Parts: sequence; C-alpha cells; structure tokens
Amino acid sequence: MAKKPEPQLPLGSSSTLRGLTESFSFHSSPESFITSRILAFHKEHPDIVDTRAVVRAKVLNRNVAIVSSHAQIQQVLANDAAGYEAGGAYDELMAPFFPSPNLLLTDGGKHEAMRRTWEERMGSLKENVIPLVHQQTTEHFSEPSTSEIDLYDSMKTLSWKILLGTFLGLEHRDKLFETTEGLQENLLRGQFSLFPVTVNTGFWHSPRKKGKEAKRKLQAQTLAHFKEKESACPFATTDDGALEDIANHSVLFTSSLAVKALASILTALVLNLYLYSKEDGRSLAESLASESDPGRRSQRLRSILLETERLSPPIVGVMRRSTRENIIPSTGEQADVKIPKGWDCWLYFVGGGRDPAAFGSTWDAFDPERYINASIPQGAAFGSGPKACLGRELIREIALAMAETCIGLGIRMQGNIAARGVRGWLGWEPNDAVKPADWAQDMKQLPTQRPSEPVMVRVARS
Repeated sequence: MAKKPEPQLPLGSSSTLRGLTESFSFHSSPESFITSRILAFHKEHPDIVDTRAVVRAKVLNRNVAIVSSHAQIQQVLANDAAGYEAGGAYDELMAPFFPSPNLLLTDGGKHEAMRRTWEERMGSLKENVIPLVHQQTTEHFSEPSTSEIDLYDSMKTLSWKILLGTFLGLEHRDKLFETTEGLQENLLRGQFSLFPVTVNTGFWHSPRKKGKEAKRKLQAQTLAHFKEKESACPFATTDDGALEDIANHSVLFTSSLAVKALASILTALVLNLYLYSKEDGRSLAESLASESDPGRRSQRLRSILLETERLSPPIVGVMRRSTRENIIPSTGEQADVKIPKGWDCWLYFVGGGRDPAAFGSTWDAFDPERYINASIPQGAAFGSGPKACLGRELIREIALAMAETCIGLGIRMQGNIAARGVRGWLGWEPNDAVKPADWAQDMKQLPTQRPSEPVMVRVARS
C-alpha cells in the first residue's frame, strides 16, 4: 500500500495580485467560484483531486482555505473546534456592527458560559412562537391575491413580522417596527460594503459609517423599548445587566441578515411544498393535507424541511481562523490538508450538504422522504460543534408552524421555476445539468441564498 503524502497546503494560487479579482469573484457567486476552481484542478490533477477538495484562495487579502466536504466541515467546526476561532475571522465584518460581547464573536470558555445562559432563555420561546407564527401567517395570506407576487419578497415581509414580533413584541403597524427595519437594513449595507474604511466628509457618509450609527441607535432604542414596555421582552429578568445583554442580543436576533436567512429557508420550503410535483401530479402540500395520521404528517413535513436545509441552506457558510497549525484529514490516498496559523477557513455549507460521500448517489436530488430515516446525516445549514447556531430549533419550529398553517388554510399556489440555477439550488435538476454560470446568473448567495430574479407565483386560499 502506497504511503500517504505529507500534509500539504490547499491546492490553489497564492498570488496577492489575484486577490482583488478573487474577492469579487467569490462575492459574486461562491458556488461558481468554488466549482470552477475544483473543476480546473481536477482537469490538471485527476489522480489527486476529488469533487470536494479543499481549495486555496486569496479573498479580501486573506489566505483562505475553502472547505466544502461534509466530513471536513465537521472536522473544523466540531472535532478540532479548539484550534479555530470565530472572533478573529469575523472581527472586521461583524464586530463594528453588533453590540459586544455577543455569542457570535466570543470563543472558548467565555462563549460556553454565555451559551448556557442563552440556551436557558431560548428554551422558553417555543410555546409563544408557534401561536405567533400561526397568527402572522394567517394574516399574511388573509387578503385574496389578484395578481402574481414575488415569493421571496413576500416571505421576507412575513419574516420581519415573525422576528420583530418574537423578540421585540412589535406588530407591523407599530411605528418602532418600521424604524427598526430601516436601521437594520442600514446596518447590513454597512456590514457588507466593500468600502474598507469609515469616512465622514460632512456631507457624505460611507455605508460602513451609516451601519455603525445604525447599530448604536438600535442598541439604545431596544433597551429603552424593553424598559418602557416590560411585556415586550420575551425573556423574564429582574437584572438590569441581564436586560442590557438581552437588548444587545436582540439587535443580533432581529438583524436584516437573520430576516433574510429566514426568508430564504421559507422560500425554498414553500417552493418545495407547492411547486415540486410528485409522480401522481399532486404537490407535496396536497399530499400532506390528505394525510390522515397527524404523527405521520408531522414526520413527513419535518423530513421535507431537513431536505430543504440540506440542499438550500440560507447561509452559504461560516468562517473560522486557525489559531495553530491544523491538519484536516483527506480521504483515500490524498494528502491531508495543512492549515497554517492565521489562515482563515471558510466552511461552505452548500458543498457540505451535497457531498456524495455523505449522501450517496442521490446527493444532488431533492428527496422529500430522505429524512424519514433518522440515520441519514443532516446537512450543514446551522453549523456544528460548540458554536452551532443557537437558533436552529427555533427556526425549524417557525418554518414548520408556517408550513402547517398554510396547509391548514388550504393555500394553493401556481408558478413555474424555469431558471436552471434556481432549480439546481432546490435540487430539482441533476448537478451535471447545472453549470457554474447558471449559479452565477440565477442565484444570489451573499449574504444569503435567494434567486437573483423574482420568483413570481399566484397564491389563493381554498
């Protein structure tokens, strides 16, 4: 048996001159960026490169290892979590825009203690969230539709109502609702602006400057809101310090990024429920509505949601920074991957959810029954390990409650998904039928995944 080579740096270019080009290329379409490089390396080195090899890139002038296999994502986020940090990787993009300290940017023991506190707080939300989602969904679809609507835009409106209602006790008609939404949009534009510095010329403020100002206003107004209206705070507390922490994290939980992520998963779920046809010609929603066993219906709906998460994760990935020299194991005879101290790892969840090694020969196909079998590994939509997304179960409860409400209301939907990249995102087309250019043209992947062009549907209630 041949001896395995010594660990090597990820395959790819180290050219600083290419850094700006690669930054824009990755920002435009991560899937196209990664897939095109893997295909190029595979053509040059067919004997050593598999379909989910770790790719080296220069993005935002950082040395980056892009990890997109299910097992290797798990290795970085869970098995070797102690060798990586989130804070260093996110400081530039996130720290100026969210109140500190927060769960996202803390690591190690500090994060563990903070997470225990927040897991206890979040545990009390479920009993209040489901009735709220039912009410908001019912009201959202109460008006008869006389024309087509942009489904993602509609789901984003519903997501604002759900998250601001859950965490701030706000209704859509409240003045603070509109103010919060506007400030959060400014914050997100500042966070994802490619403009690298804060500038104030007296008459023009950079998006980054506006984003920082929005953060300060949101922090102050959320705390004041909770003090003025005790019932608005979803977490019981008698401690002013705890109330400030709750207000600060509520800015994070109600961010435009969180809203867009929820809208993304709801859009994909609704499309799968209503526009994916079974062999008998019925939609999945029609099939679920006719299911006589409530337990079986819940099991099937949860399987559809988990399959939607696997193929269409709302956040395409997360970042970590290597705090030591780390080794990521590779399969077979390929050399293991060496990640030097100070390098970033970008964990690409879209690739992790479409890894043939984890999901077999049907890895690229939407299978609504896949997760009836509990032994199938879940996708990577919410991360893994000690810093897995705290809101995973809450988001799932929201999505399931929204879907159950729509089915109960007798919602019917008409539309046609023709864009090949969108069909690929949903798992409705074989992977080899969807080119990198299709992803780049038809899908936006940052800050969250959604179709580039509106998906127009007609909605009616029975």
